[in-house]
Amino acid sequence: MTANKAIQNITVLGAGRWGTAMAIYLSKKNNLIVTLQCHLQSEFDELTANDRAPNLPGFSCEGKVHFELDLDKSLAKADLVVIAIPVAFMRSVLEKIKDLPESTVIVSINKGIERESLQTVPEIVKEYFPNNHLAHLGGPCFPEGLLSDITPAAETLACEDEEMGACLQELFSSTSFRVYRSVELKGVALLGALKNIYAIIAGIADGIGLYEEVISVVVTRGLAEMKRFCQHQGISFETLYGLSGLGDLALTCYSPKSSHNKNFGRRIGKGEKVEDILASMGGTVAEGYYTTKAVWEISKKENIDLPLCKGVYQVIYENMSLKDSMMELMNRPLKVED
Repeated sequence: MTANKAIQNITVLGAGRWGTAMAIYLSKKNNLIVTLQCHLQSEFDELTANDRAPNLPGFSCEGKVHFELDLDKSLAKADLVVIAIPVAFMRSVLEKIKDLPESTVIVSINKGIERESLQTVPEIVKEYFPNNHLAHLGGPCFPEGLLSDITPAAETLACEDEEMGACLQELFSSTSFRVYRSVELKGVALLGALKNIYAIIAGIADGIGLYEEVISVVVTRGLAEMKRFCQHQGISFETLYGLSGLGDLALTCYSPKSSHNKNFGRRIGKGEKVEDILASMGGTVAEGYYTTKAVWEISKKENIDLPLCKGVYQVIYENMSLKDSMMELMNRPLKVED
């Protein structure tokens, strides 16, 4: 598809909170026909029966979103596909998609790094659809904020093709949701994954009952670690300090209730076991759990100093006690702030 050809039929893959919210949001824009593809029968049944998603209470699809279980049928007329599938399950869906036209535009809105390949979302998508226009949308916005008519929100849309990026920027923007444009596809996707690590730490601190000062330390020193990681990955500081980097990090760490990753950390801080938390999350996913392992593996290979990431990795994967983890962090050699 060329950038000057109108996009009308949109398919959203993934009926979780973000996928459903994006389907509702886009369905309110003029002349767009939106299909929400459901992976689970239970999601499909709830949506078709009540026009409401079980994991997004309080918001109706208002009869404007089509629901589909069959993957091929959902994609049959799509001009644009929005990927909102948790990264851990994304390949299992992408490998089932057959004969997607090269003219179909793909926009990913999910956040994470694949543990096995250590790849970002756009890198995975490119393996399956190397010739399609690809963009990634990320930044400081929760599903409820996207659907609010009174709360202004903003994110960054990254697309290496600037003409297509401008077309998509206009498509996704509204009077309540402002979209900025970037060409740094990997950077926007990578930063959206990295911030979830520090959201878990912020949640742990909250769960333990530590004072607010800790969250400021997590945001500041977490940003320093993200900076080191970006330097090794060739990501610009403009992207790091933009909406998809600092903006998303601040929102997620300071969020009182909306962040799955912070809630995951909060439950750890309150003494719950990681395996029990994961088993009780139902259809939701704390992407930071998977991203922590992937980023820690990369940091070891490339010798990147990420003490906060190391600490949360030891807690959630090696069963280190929170007390021992904090003592190890606080007893490191003193240094100049970077």
